[in-house]
Amino acid sequence: MDVSEFGNDEYTVGWICALQEEFDVATAMLDNEYEIPQSLPGHDTNAYILGEIGKHKVVMACLPAGRMGIGAAAIVADNMRRTFKSIRFGLLVGIGGGVPNEERDIRLGDVVVSVPKGSYGGVVQYDFGKVDAGGTITHRGQLNAPPEKLLSYVTLLQNFLRRLKNPKNYVRDILKELEGFSTDYGYPTKDDKLFQSSCLHQSNVDACHSCDISQLIPRQPRKSTDPVVHLGTIASGNLVIGDSMARDQINKEYGNAIFCFEMEAAGLMNNFPCLVIRGISDYADSHKNDHWRNRAIAAASAYAKALICLIPPMEVRTLPEVGQVMGLGKCEG
Repeated sequence: MDVSEFGNDEYTVGWICALQEEFDVATAMLDNEYEIPQSLPGHDTNAYILGEIGKHKVVMACLPAGRMGIGAAAIVADNMRRTFKSIRFGLLVGIGGGVPNEERDIRLGDVVVSVPKGSYGGVVQYDFGKVDAGGTITHRGQLNAPPEKLLSYVTLLQNFLRRLKNPKNYVRDILKELEGFSTDYGYPTKDDKLFQSSCLHQSNVDACHSCDISQLIPRQPRKSTDPVVHLGTIASGNLVIGDSMARDQINKEYGNAIFCFEMEAAGLMNNFPCLVIRGISDYADSHKNDHWRNRAIAAASAYAKALICLIPPMEVRTLPEVGQVMGLGKCEG
C-alpha cells in the first residue's frame, strides 16, 4: 500500500471500530483515502487507514482480529493517541444491543449516542462494582463524559434531524450513498420483532419461527424508515448481554437509564476523550437478529460522518490535543 502524503501530526480525528464489518463501512465513509501512515512506532500494534471526511483528516483503526472487550479497545485507543499526537477527539462507532421500554421507542436500525444524563456521563461500566450482602450490587467507577464541543454539535445535528420546518437529514443522505455501494445496507425486509422479557428464544437458529408470537410486544409501524437517533446512557462491559431478563435487571440497577449495551466504550472514556455511537442490531436478548446487523452499522457510521462534517475544522484545531487532556503532553513514542 502507498503511504499517506500527510504526516501523522496532521490528523485531528480518531475513529475506532471493534469489528471487521464496522471497519469496512467506516472506510467507505472517507471522502478521500490516504492509505497508511508515513511512520509507525515499534510499540504501536495497530494497523491504520488514513483519509479525509469533509475537511477533517481522520485516522481509523479496528481492534485486532479475534480481540474484543474493554481491555483490547483501551490498547487500540492508547496506541492511536500516542502515534497521532494531534488528535483532538475520537469516535467509537459500531453496533450495540438496544434496551427498549415503555418510555423510549428504540428499534432495530436506530442509533444511540453517548450523552450525559442525570448522574451518568454518557457511558457506565455495568460489570465493575461490588456485590454486597444479600446480593445487592453497588456499581462503582465514574467514567468521563464526551468533550463538550462534541456534545454541542450532537445537539445541533439533533436539531437538524428533528426540525418541524426544513429538516436537514444528513444521516439519511449518507445512508443513501452507502446503499448505492451495496444493497446489504438498505432497510431490511425482515420484521423487527420485540418479545416480552420472559419469552426465550426457542431454536438453535436465528429465525424465531418456533417462538411464541403471542409474546410479541405490539408496536405501531413508523412512518419513515430513517433511523431515529437517541441520546443517553450506554452500558459497557466485557460480558455479552444476550438475555432479556439480565438486560432489564442491569437497566433497573441504573434507574432505567440505559439505552443500549456494548463491549468497548468503558475502555476509552477515561483515557481517550470520545463520543460513542451505536447502531441497534438486536435487543440484547436471546432473539438475536443478524438481519439488522449491516443496517445498524450503516446507520451508526452515517451519523458519525454527518457529525464530523458538521464541525468546522477551525473549531477542532482550537481543542486541546488528546495527549494534553490526559496529561501526556508531547510524549514521544
